[in-house]
Amino acid sequence: MIEPDRWIVLGSGTLEFQPERGPSCHLLHAGGERILVDSGPGCLQRLARRGLDSNAIAAVVHSHLHLDHLPDLFPLLFHALIGARTEPLLLAGAPGHRQRLEAMFAAIYPRLTDLPLSWLEQAPDELPRALAGLDASLTAFPAEHSQHPRILRFATEAWSVAYSGDTGPTPALARAAAGADWLVVECTAPDDVPRGRHLSPRSVARAVLAARPKAVALVHLSPLWATPEHAASAVREHLRGVDIPVFGARDGSVLPLPYSHSMVPGGLLEMS
Repeated sequence: MIEPDRWIVLGSGTLEFQPERGPSCHLLHAGGERILVDSGPGCLQRLARRGLDSNAIAAVVHSHLHLDHLPDLFPLLFHALIGARTEPLLLAGAPGHRQRLEAMFAAIYPRLTDLPLSWLEQAPDELPRALAGLDASLTAFPAEHSQHPRILRFATEAWSVAYSGDTGPTPALARAAAGADWLVVECTAPDDVPRGRHLSPRSVARAVLAARPKAVALVHLSPLWATPEHAASAVREHLRGVDIPVFGARDGSVLPLPYSHSMVPGGLLEMS
């Protein structure tokens, strides 16, 4: 039986030490396939807890290549290699993605180049591209960050999800999230504690008002937030009178696709 489409937040935090929040990592179930979106430290353990291994992943899509979004790609590929993976694994990123990763392979473990891999390099504002063999398309938008950052939008005929990756305020976020079922968006720190090229409740709310997604899940939460609900409450303060649900995600939160209010009563579903 094909599993229902959904987005699972595997890592809702930053690179800072947090016992309850791991760095950025997400799992998208689309048409029976699984797409890993970013691969921050601890990602493999969280996949293993769900009974998944490298052969269960059809594609790995990166928003950018910072340390809280990338490192577990390499052990994931190592396990695919020793597990004798035969189906090509799609690796998707910004232009130059293949060259950058293959240079890392050469430095870390050259045999990773023996894996059956396919590549998708996509610049911001190109037309949507099909994810090879998968029932989903990917569109990239420019982000205000570093290390070749992109805001991502995944879509099928039935639903769409916008994922901010890491970004400072930019009109491109509203374009990416326009009418989406979910906006999965960073909310790194409170408004009064600026964090460089990142978003705070005020800038998240501005993007939500411009894009009008059906629902919002806050991720990339730093230790400055005592709980995810504190971040969500701060965003909702800027959205008074606007009927768009805003949730603070936790590691293991499940976002149903397409969005259905009846499936998230009182908050996000949690993985068992």
